[in-house]
Parts: sequence; C-alpha cells; structure tokens
Amino acid sequence: MLVDGSASIARRMNLPESMVSFSVVAFGTSLPKLFTVLLAAYNGYYDLVFGAVIGSCIFNLLGVLSITGFFRPIRANQYTSTIGMFFLVISSVLLYFVANKSLFGVATSVLSITKTEAFVLIICFLLFMLYGYFNVKKHHVVWFNETDEKPAFYAAWFAVILMIAGVVGLIAGGVLVVDNLVDVSRKFEISQRFLGQFILSVGGSFVMLYWIMITKSNEAKFEVSNLIGQNMLNILGMLGISAFIQPMQYNQAFNIDIFILIGITILITALLWFGKKLTLNLWKCRFLFLLLLLYVLYLFYR
Repeated sequence: MLVDGSASIARRMNLPESMVSFSVVAFGTSLPKLFTVLLAAYNGYYDLVFGAVIGSCIFNLLGVLSITGFFRPIRANQYTSTIGMFFLVISSVLLYFVANKSLFGVATSVLSITKTEAFVLIICFLLFMLYGYFNVKKHHVVWFNETDEKPAFYAAWFAVILMIAGVVGLIAGGVLVVDNLVDVSRKFEISQRFLGQFILSVGGSFVMLYWIMITKSNEAKFEVSNLIGQNMLNILGMLGISAFIQPMQYNQAFNIDIFILIGITILITALLWFGKKLTLNLWKCRFLFLLLLLYVLYLFYR
C-alpha cells in the first residue's frame, strides 16, 4: 500500500518511471525489513540485525536472480556489471573492517560498530545514492525503455490513505515480527543469528522477487541494478542507521558470511561477462540456484 500510494503521487507529479522505480519502489520494498531491523537493534537483538542484513544480501543475489532466471534471461548493462558490482564489493569489505576493528579509537575485546563508524556507513550510502540518481537521470534511456503510455495513478486522497495505512502496517508488522522471532528463539533454543539469516532474509527477498517478476520486459535491465541498490541499502543504510541509533555489538561468526557475500558478488560479475555478455541465461541461473541450496544447507548445519 505504501509503495502503490507513493508511486501514484510521484506519477501525478509527472516524474519519469525510471525515477519512480529507482526511488519509491526500491526503498518501498525495503521498508518492511528496515522497520524490523531498527526495532531489533533498538531492543539489543544484534545477531538478528546482522543476520537479516547479510543474509538478505546473499539471498537477493543467489535466490532472486536464480529464480527469476528460470523464467527469462536476466540482462544487465555495463554500468551495473562493473561500477555497481565494484561498489557492492567495496561496501562489503568496508563492513568487514568496520565491524572487526575500530577505525576511530582504540580497539577493544568486544567488537562493535560505533556511532562514528555508523556515520561513515551512512555517508557512503548517501554518496552511492547521489551517484545512482545522476546516473539514472543521465542514462535512463539505457536503464529503462519507457513507453509513451501514461501510467495510471490513484486519486490524491486515496494515495495518501494508502501511504498512512502502509506506514501503520509497517510499524505493527515490525513489532510482531521481532517479538515473535525472539519468542521462537527462546522457546526452541534457536539462535537469533539463524532466524535473521534465514527467516527474515527469505521474507525480505521474496518482496524483491515479487517486484522483479512483475517488471515489464522493457525494464529488465534494471533487475540486477535494483538488487545491487537493495544490498547497498542493507549494508550501508540499514546497518548505518541502526548503529547510529544505538552502537551494535558484532559477532565474529558473521565474518564467514561476509566473505561468502564478497565471493558471490565477484562470481556473478564474472558470470555476467562470461559467454553471452551482460546476461545471466538459464544454465548460469541454475548454477546460482545450486549455490543457494548449498548456502541454506550450510545455515542449517551451522
């Protein structure tokens, strides 16, 4: 409801579809997870936060791309396949160093992301968004092939109602998700780390999978770049905002998952340029889906 209402207002303001997708849809699909992560961070469930963020990044790249590729080839452009992937690798490396050592001050035995380091993450995310905005504005004819048909939109009053209802639903849903996950963790002695990496990650990725599956064929080149934007929001935006509200302790066990994320990003970059360039065809997506199954088995085994 929040995404539909916001997109409707944006279209009434005659914003191009590329800007609507880059801003409203991209952020809107992340808001449920963002509210949940912020609530978990505020209540001190740090493993749940890091698990949801890092796990979502991995499920986005392996799950969303592979499942979408079963139905149609996934195309990307040269900006996404080079600069976008490079930014994603750099952001993952930055997270590793920020979480494992103090960039500002003396390192302590308890690893954490401080408010100062969180501010650095937020600044990096804002710089990435600024780059993305001007890149879309300059090259949106490459990223999007917009039709002459004017997109439909709701009446202004109905769009506002949808937005308000969406925000209320996000807050209520976030509280319920966090409380119930913590109860499950305590009752069945399941680690918050696993619940974040599996339950929250899969749930957040399904939202993005839905939006990509309904993407028009003439906007298909935005699929990979949308996922990169989502992952950048997860790593830099969500963790930055969460740690800025309250410094978060870091569990070194997540280092393995960060390395997995870096390796997957580099692998997908290589697959995009291998064979038919800038395309993930069926056999490539089957390979990614196999890696997804192995990662899920790894989560259950651990």
